[in-house]
Amino acid sequence: MTSASPTPAPSVSPSSAPSTAPAAPAGSAPGTREISAVLAERWHLPGAVVTELPGGMNSLTWHVGHRGAHWVAKAVPEGGPERPFRYGLRLAALAEAAGVPSGVPERAADGRLTARARGHVLALLRWVPGRELNGADPGDLARLGATLARAHLALGTGTVSGDRARASFDPAAGGREAAYAVRPWIRPALAGAAARLRRVRPETLTWGPSHGDPAPEHFRFDARTGRCGLIDWGAAGHRPRLYDLATAVLDAGGPDGAGPLLRAYVEGGGLPSEEIERGLLPVLDFRYAVNTLYYADRVARGVTGPEGPGGNEERLDDARRWFERRAGGRAG
Repeated sequence: MTSASPTPAPSVSPSSAPSTAPAAPAGSAPGTREISAVLAERWHLPGAVVTELPGGMNSLTWHVGHRGAHWVAKAVPEGGPERPFRYGLRLAALAEAAGVPSGVPERAADGRLTARARGHVLALLRWVPGRELNGADPGDLARLGATLARAHLALGTGTVSGDRARASFDPAAGGREAAYAVRPWIRPALAGAAARLRRVRPETLTWGPSHGDPAPEHFRFDARTGRCGLIDWGAAGHRPRLYDLATAVLDAGGPDGAGPLLRAYVEGGGLPSEEIERGLLPVLDFRYAVNTLYYADRVARGVTGPEGPGGNEERLDDARRWFERRAGGRAG
């Protein structure tokens, strides 16, 4: 498969993830039978066994089996989620070419990477074998850091203007005024986070194509081959590498236990340790700010995910504790 150049990047800022796009109305998303029909027509896979997979807050996925081969079909709503999804397909090809199994898209019979299915954009992704990484296991954290560094090196770097960098790291850029009223600590905590990030001068960080959500569950370690892959590129964008690293650290339980991850990432050449020491905590502030507004907005709108209402509250409590710690107990 010929990999595409990673530039130009879509205008996806760090603050755009996770997506707050409303879910498609019930009944408007493609079902298993419709996906089977599209796969038969566009990818020439008649009779494929299609099974819906659980999870996915902003996408739909299915396991596809056909004559002993396996894929994942993934669909996102047309519109806002479509641009990072398409960009992520290109980045996955670059990472795969550098030796990181990434679930690259299979071209349809007409040579295209995607097809349309009831208001959604559908891609057929190569199956990546292996288990998810465990964010509490030191060995897995080291694998995560090394794999993320390898992916970043494959994706390269890019430039950003000072104005664009500063605007990208404004948690309030997306509006969501109602989210600030959900808890009294949110506004002062996010104001403090923004001030700390301004002092870092985000335009001085290393920017480039990024995965956007390198959580442990998006890595696949194949014990048979010893290879570790990185899948689920639907949040891809042009960001500082520290954004991806901070996301991985956050999902691994925070910086206190992320030593193996950070060491492996530095040893793999992802970033110099000086940049991580200077910028990781302020960018973690921003990641917690993004999560705060996302889950507070869900509370304000009465939206719940697979975990029910408790999932929103748990994430907000995690963010509150982080900001209290960063502000010396003054955020609450």
